[in-house]
This record gives sequence, structure tokens and C-alpha cells, in this order.
Amino acid sequence: MKLLSYLFIVSLTVLLICCSSAQTSSSVENDYMPLSIGNKWYYNSHTSEVVGIDTIEGKKYFKLEHKNVNAKFPPDYYYQRISNDTLFTLNFGQWTNLYSERVTAIFTLDSGDVARIELPPNELSSRNEAQGLPTGRKYLIKAINKNSETIELFTNVGGVDGNYTETYKKGIGMIKSKNDWGIVTELTDYELNN
Repeated sequence: MKLLSYLFIVSLTVLLICCSSAQTSSSVENDYMPLSIGNKWYYNSHTSEVVGIDTIEGKKYFKLEHKNVNAKFPPDYYYQRISNDTLFTLNFGQWTNLYSERVTAIFTLDSGDVARIELPPNELSSRNEAQGLPTGRKYLIKAINKNSETIELFTNVGGVDGNYTETYKKGIGMIKSKNDWGIVTELTDYELNN
């Protein structure tokens, strides 16, 4: 009887661990960028929706569908993951047939903090050389303003990517983006699974 009780407790523990992993596999809790299948953000220029999860080069990414408000353009896809309060974005180079991951945001930065990041090797060797840019390029992310609800980050990539500022709000995600060319993207509505 003790053996049956012991086996029952062990089986129940394993079942609970498996169930909790299943929950975390379909969502990532982060104060500033909630990634969960079905989450959708409506911006003035496009919509972004988390439509799935893929494992690429050994890492789990949330697959986001990006639809332009102009219906003539087909949707495109990109991938994001969060690790230690850092948001990574993975893109696929159509010219190079390689993935390149870039740090998009570091939510633990405080106002005035600067993080210097080196572009990943596959991006250095493929994209920069393909476009005639110097390799070994680094970029920075600076927290311009952080309060109890939002963080505004300035990213200086340089080259063809230029500079841009993004603002994230706790529990919602990116609410505003502005680039060097003056293009402003603002959140108009959102649907989040909780």
C-alpha cells in the first residue's frame, strides 16, 4: 500500500511538472512584452499577431505575423523570444538564406543606462558583406526614460538600419516606435490572452 501511495505521489508530481511546462511553452511572462499565442497588437500602419511557436537553431521563438494595413502586401513573419528580460528578434535574410538574431530591447536598463551589443557573427558575415558594409559593427541600446509603467529605448544601429526609438508599456508591449526617417508607429488597440 505504501508503494502504491508513493507511486501515485511521484506520478502526480511528474504530471504537474509536465502541465506547468506546457503552459510556459505557449506564453512568456514579461512585464514589457507579453508573448503568448493569440496576442495581437493593432498599430496605425500594421498588425502584429503571435501565431505560433517554432524552434530554430535550438531556441524557442514565438512566430509573429506582420500584416500591413494596405491589403495589397502579403503578410510577412518574424520571430521573437525573451531571455532574462532581454527581447531578441530573429529575421531571415532572403538574400543570404541565413537567420540573424538581434537584441531588440533590454528591459532591465534604468534611465540613462547604455548597453553595447555586437552584431551576431552570421549577420556580420552575411548581411554586412552582402551590402558592402564594414563588419565588426556594434550598436547600442540606451534607456532614455523609464518609470513605473513604461520604458523608452533608443537604439543606434547605424548603417542602413539607422536609429530608432521604441516605447514599451508594462502588460501591453510596444506602444510607439519612431525611426530616423520620421516614420511613427503607434498602438491603437490590442488583444492579449491572460
